[in-house]
Amino acid sequence: MSLDNIAPEVEVFRTQINSYLNEVDRLQVMKAFEFARLEHGNQRRKSGELFFTHPLSVATYLANYRLDADAVSAALLHDIAEDRGVSIEEIASLFGSDVAKLVDGVTKLKEVMAGVAHGRQLSPEELRQATLQKLLRAMTVDVRTVIIKLFDRLHNMRTIHALAAPRQQAKAQESMEVFAPIANRLGMWVVKSELEARSLEVLKPEAYRTINTELKRLTKAQKPFFNQVKSQITDCLMSSGLAPTEIKMSPENVYTVYTDLLKQGKSYRDVDRVLRVTILMNDWIDCYTALGYVHKLWRAQPDHFDDYISVQRENLYQSLHTTLVHDNGQSLKIRLRTVAMDQVAQIGVLARWYYQGTELWSRALADRLDSFFETISESMALEPQNVEISVQSAVKDVLGEQIRVFTKDGDELILAQGATPLDFAYRIHTNLGNQSTTAFINDVSRPLNTPLKNGDRVRILRNARSQPKRIWLDEDLGYITTVSARAAASRWFRRLSEDEAIRQGKGILEHELIMLGMPHMSHDSIAALFGYKVASALYSQLGRADLLPAELATRILSESWAEALCLPLDSFVRASDGTLYTITNADNHRLHLCGACDPRPHENILGYVRKDGSMTVHSDTCHTLSTNGRSDLRQRMRRLGWGEAGMREARRVSLQVDVFDRPGLLNEIAFLTQEKGVNIADICTSRPQKGKKELMIAMDLDVTSPREMVSILHQIEALVNVKGIRCVSNKNQDSVKLSPIFYKPE
Repeated sequence: MSLDNIAPEVEVFRTQINSYLNEVDRLQVMKAFEFARLEHGNQRRKSGELFFTHPLSVATYLANYRLDADAVSAALLHDIAEDRGVSIEEIASLFGSDVAKLVDGVTKLKEVMAGVAHGRQLSPEELRQATLQKLLRAMTVDVRTVIIKLFDRLHNMRTIHALAAPRQQAKAQESMEVFAPIANRLGMWVVKSELEARSLEVLKPEAYRTINTELKRLTKAQKPFFNQVKSQITDCLMSSGLAPTEIKMSPENVYTVYTDLLKQGKSYRDVDRVLRVTILMNDWIDCYTALGYVHKLWRAQPDHFDDYISVQRENLYQSLHTTLVHDNGQSLKIRLRTVAMDQVAQIGVLARWYYQGTELWSRALADRLDSFFETISESMALEPQNVEISVQSAVKDVLGEQIRVFTKDGDELILAQGATPLDFAYRIHTNLGNQSTTAFINDVSRPLNTPLKNGDRVRILRNARSQPKRIWLDEDLGYITTVSARAAASRWFRRLSEDEAIRQGKGILEHELIMLGMPHMSHDSIAALFGYKVASALYSQLGRADLLPAELATRILSESWAEALCLPLDSFVRASDGTLYTITNADNHRLHLCGACDPRPHENILGYVRKDGSMTVHSDTCHTLSTNGRSDLRQRMRRLGWGEAGMREARRVSLQVDVFDRPGLLNEIAFLTQEKGVNIADICTSRPQKGKKELMIAMDLDVTSPREMVSILHQIEALVNVKGIRCVSNKNQDSVKLSPIFYKPE
């Protein structure tokens, strides 16, 4: 194969390795270069270019960060075992066992060890999971394995447009879900950011183009303000005897902006970001001193300060974060860190090679990396024979965003963002998770499915006679969010004897039927719904958690759902240009859009009920909505929403909730329904016995699906002090006939 077509790339590579490798290492790398070049020959990529340009590019990326000869050699050779049939043994004989292990670690699995696939050929998804499992295991032994793989994926994403659209989307999705999080946890911010941006460009091209354009425009527009801020900070610090090394703008990542806009429900064009400024100081003490002076210079915004120097993040990142209000009223975000911290923040683990021989790669950073690999190894060992659980535990529980929570004794525990007290309990010990009954978060009793936040102090009450509940495994109910906790709870049910599984399964069915208001429904007829000939088979599936209670209840409720009377939930309004929009929460008022603000989807909207019963739809920033303290006007406003095309319909359902009264319980029920977008049409309370704590709550809900109904039932039942909940047939709760009913309001 002639090198004429790629001569510039080869020259760049040679120059790079000559700049830091000794003669012996250079000879090894060039030997690998020649071997890979000959093996790939005239093999072409989908783009038509020589295939060898790919391993050469990956090797050049590694050489740019001064990785050792073995890693660079493995990068050159990483595709020949997979695509050219060269054995790992041959690579070991030619280049040594270390190079061979690295090549093997990044090579896709063509076959899986006997027993894993149970004697059958793996599906593409199973092969992908098994390959990831192999890569993650290799990573914990030698981090260079995953570094090669990350740069391999980076080059693939840079040249992805030659692939067919479905393959582009699959690779982009995998990059977003697996490789960008790995790069993030290794501190490789520049790689992580580019993988996310290029993946977004494939998956959401319009969003990418719009946000990228807006960010460029915004960066240019903010330049004068930045120059002013930079000058003011420099003068302030210099006059105080501090000399900043550099003050620079820190533009945001396209993907970060995308996710923020998505959370806020805003348009892709609503890129109105505050100015971000990074101040680099000589040492960490200067960072804290400079922080005091900039806080004196401008007013700090409360609750907008984070110290990632003393409380380091898991991805090797260190910095002080604060948000200030400038003299002109604009907010600006300030980051203060040392030059060394800034360099590590960009490249993370690569600093181990790039800054070799300096103090940048410290023992503390190495220890944090070792701790990360230990956690990965623990996750991989969770279900060693179940490849999917093994991989998902590592990817979802460890590689994603993390939070720090504390035990009652002050010990720190790191969990995946969104984790609950049950995840916390299972992380401490399986038995504690299995026997959990009550959670206290910051000394306040909370449901076991409450999402934890950074800094929460958690205490778990247990009962040795308690056991896991099947509803914990229902993802929609949010009790367990980590793969490791879910696997531990599932394991408990799988170990039940058949007789015990049947006994418990029968109890589950009876409980669900009471909750649905159908206690006398035939168990055999329900078993038939699920394809079982006898009820005992259904009991067994429920007992072993192969069929979950919410799934059971949803199917039962679905049988009568279509026959129930419907209540329209959405209304429609026509704009001046003729476009028809769907509006939610308008309660069938006649609608028209405000002529002053002329709101459109993605804007937050309010409805104003006029004296004739019609409703005007306004943007919530509309100047005509000023109430000037008039409570009568405020009472005529309500929060609206934009709906999807098509009519949503609800069924109105009556519930009876029996509780031991406590402060805040009604508010929790209202918040739970509001969070799910479920309207409480009517609610009242009564005490069966005066002077007692027992309270009966009667409520009517407008629910849109059987699944939503079942979810509400289970989540209200989980609230602290709730004794029981059930559907009832009428609003007179003194004599309840237990049968489900859906009715249309008068």
